[in-house]
Amino acid sequence: MVTLMKDKRYKEILQKHCYEVLRHLMNRRMNFSIVCNVSSVKFEPALPEHIRNAFSDLTVFILAGYTFESLELDGENLYFEAGFGEENLGSFVTAPLKSIVQILLPNEEDIHGDFCVFINLLATLVETDNEEEEGINSSMRALLSNPKNQRFKKQ
Repeated sequence: MVTLMKDKRYKEILQKHCYEVLRHLMNRRMNFSIVCNVSSVKFEPALPEHIRNAFSDLTVFILAGYTFESLELDGENLYFEAGFGEENLGSFVTAPLKSIVQILLPNEEDIHGDFCVFINLLATLVETDNEEEEGINSSMRALLSNPKNQRFKKQ
């Protein structure tokens, strides 16, 4: 699993697959739910702390009705507007495709079990956005630690 976590091409494949599934469901006008690693999801305006703290690490967003109508998709993110909490506070949600763990279709015959049409186990793992940048900085520090390479140092 660690090998796949660091495999940039594999992550690109998963993200493209997620995009294609979402695009297909949106084009077919089929309601669906997503399970997201909520640590990567952005809310504008930010949700009050008591609502945000009620989310578990993996949170389900049901995309139906007005929320479905507000859906927008690009190669990196799924965007939608939703209401949260008892106050139904409106917020624009940005869910990075790489944070989507599952895409679920409602099971009309059994409300207790939806159909999973996409799964990305890598999205369950907490990953720092700066991991690649940290690697570059680490390499740069190693390079600059050699006195002969000081000419590469920014002035």
